[in-house]
Amino acid sequence: MESSCQNLLTYPPPHTAAGQIINLPLDSQPYISIPESEYLELKNQVGYWKSMHQKALLREEGLKQEIKEKDGQIRDLKNRLFGKKSEKKTSKTEKANPESNKEKRPRGQQPGSEGHGLTEHPDLPVVDEQACFPENPVCPCCGLPYALDESTGPQTQIIEVEVKAYTRRIIRQTGTQTCSCKGVPKTITAPMPPKVMPKSPYGISIWVDILLNKFSHQPPAK
Repeated sequence: MESSCQNLLTYPPPHTAAGQIINLPLDSQPYISIPESEYLELKNQVGYWKSMHQKALLREEGLKQEIKEKDGQIRDLKNRLFGKKSEKKTSKTEKANPESNKEKRPRGQQPGSEGHGLTEHPDLPVVDEQACFPENPVCPCCGLPYALDESTGPQTQIIEVEVKAYTRRIIRQTGTQTCSCKGVPKTITAPMPPKVMPKSPYGISIWVDILLNKFSHQPPAK
């Protein structure tokens, strides 16, 4: 069955020359006659493509949300890797005027100024540790041994971290000359255990913990 249409038109109209302008009445509307089966098929296609368009919109919205989450993760990783560091970079002004850097005041404590001294930590527990001579000390001239003193020798405090912080007190062993040789010290003191920084009160364990945390978790150092 075919649906009938009013004012059936064909293009180009018969008996008209190519390029000829046809003036139609304003109230007239062109109609096209198509079979009913073709009409139903076109209607079904409209519904199909509408549903496909809706699915495409939903998929696009999901992809936008996923991209937004990925961008957030990338920003977080960049902040961890390239966040503010303790290392100070040279500014453009300093690079342009290298002579001005020589006139600047050097960092740290100034020569002749009164320092604040080392920070005391009286609340930390103290673990005594005796530093002994590696070998029994003898006089370099005659070879007689030094008499080791039982009294307490010089003390040095080093702050260490082992599960919890404590003060490592090193008691260095001392010895007294037992011979009558001249030109040799009458008293000797055992050497200090090695330290990362000679004048620093912090021991090796603290520096190890700082470096491991810095490169494992990458926090910005202050």
